[in-house]
Amino acid sequence: MTIQALRPRLRAAGLHLALSATVALGASLVVFLVWYPSPFAGIAGATHLFLLLVAVDVAMGPALTAVAVSPGKPRAELKRDLAVIVTLQLAAFSYGIYTVALARPVALVFELDRMQLVSAADIDPESLAQAPEALRALPWSGPRLLAVVKPTDPTEQFNVIQLGLSGVPLAALPRYWRDYPSQAVSAWNAARPASELVKHYPSSADEVGRMAKAAGVGVPDLRFLPLQARRSESVMLLAAEGNKVVGFLPVEGWF
Repeated sequence: MTIQALRPRLRAAGLHLALSATVALGASLVVFLVWYPSPFAGIAGATHLFLLLVAVDVAMGPALTAVAVSPGKPRAELKRDLAVIVTLQLAAFSYGIYTVALARPVALVFELDRMQLVSAADIDPESLAQAPEALRALPWSGPRLLAVVKPTDPTEQFNVIQLGLSGVPLAALPRYWRDYPSQAVSAWNAARPASELVKHYPSSADEVGRMAKAAGVGVPDLRFLPLQARRSESVMLLAAEGNKVVGFLPVEGWF
C-alpha cells in the first residue's frame, strides 16, 4: 500500500483519535475529581480500571476507522461503516463508565476496629430504605464518613455473621449505619498510636510528620486505623483534637 493510499486512512484515524481522547479527558475529570476524589482513586483501584477502559476503547475506534476508510469505497457505505464503529465505541465506553460509576466509593465506614471503603456496587438498593433517613441517598462526590453499630438481637447477629462469611461486611448494611461523630470516641479508642506505624514503616515518618503538622498537632497525638477496600489496603490517620481524619497512607495496617 502506497503512502498516498495510507494518507486518508491515517487522517481519519487521527481525527477519530483526537475526538475519542477529548471524550476520555472529559470523563476522566468527572471520574477523578468528582466520583473518586484523591486519594480514593488509588485506594479503590479506579486508576487501573479507567486506564484499561480508555486504552481499549480509545484505541479500538481509530483502529477500526483506519481499516474502514478506503479511497475507493462508496460514500454511503463509508458513512454506514463509520456510524457502526462510532455506535459500538460509544456503547462500549458507556458500559465502561457505568461500571466505574458502580465501583465509586460511597461510604468510608468505621467498623469495630477498622475502616471499610464501601462502593455503590456493594449496597443493595432496596436496603437503603432501612438506613437512617439522612443516609438513604448514595453520594456522587466521594465517600461519606460513617460508622456502624453492632446488632444486639441474636437473630440479627447470626444473620450478620452469615453475610460476612459470604463477603458482605457489616459496613455494607445501611440499616446499621450511623453518623461518624456518634461513634468517634469508639473509633479513637480502637485506633493505634501513629508511633507504631512509623516504627513498623520507617519510610513513612516524613509523611506522618507532615500530616501531623498540617493538623496542628504532634505525631504522638495521631492514631491510625486499618482501611480495607476491595483492591487495596491502607491506613487512615486521626488527630486527637476533634478526632478528625488527617490523611491516608498506602501501607498495610495489620501488624
